[in-house]
Amino acid sequence: MCCSLQASAAAALSSLSPPICSAATRRRREGTGLLSFPTPHEHPVSSFFWISRMATLRNLKIKTSTCKRIVKELRSYEKEVEKEAAKTADMKEKGADPYDLKQQENVLAESRMMVPDCHKRLETALADLKATLAELKESNEQGAEIGEAESTITEVEAVVKPTED
Repeated sequence: MCCSLQASAAAALSSLSPPICSAATRRRREGTGLLSFPTPHEHPVSSFFWISRMATLRNLKIKTSTCKRIVKELRSYEKEVEKEAAKTADMKEKGADPYDLKQQENVLAESRMMVPDCHKRLETALADLKATLAELKESNEQGAEIGEAESTITEVEAVVKPTED
């Protein structure tokens, strides 16, 4: 009696659990009209090409966004330096407490230290973006991402060049 109960329980469980296979394999077996993408085992060369192409375009987008973000940070730090310098000059003019003036000068010094750091990060990000763009151009890629990257490069070079002079 006990064995038949275990056998019926095992049969019930096996009917509930889905077979262990990928969704694409199930669709091929069932013959459904749903989209079925080839697995890497079926078309290793073509799937590798598409995966690497998507990864490279994605990397280009990421590097373009990184450059834009660092330019935005740089402009923000430059505005902060101007604001803190004006505040320090105003405090000196009004004859503020020496301790407060010293603290304000420390704030100004910290803000000024961030500008060269941003320039260094921007130059590194620009070099990465140019390398990725060159790699894509070698493979004759087309797309909006490439045009956006080129415009970002010209914008970043305009920001970086005046500081190098």
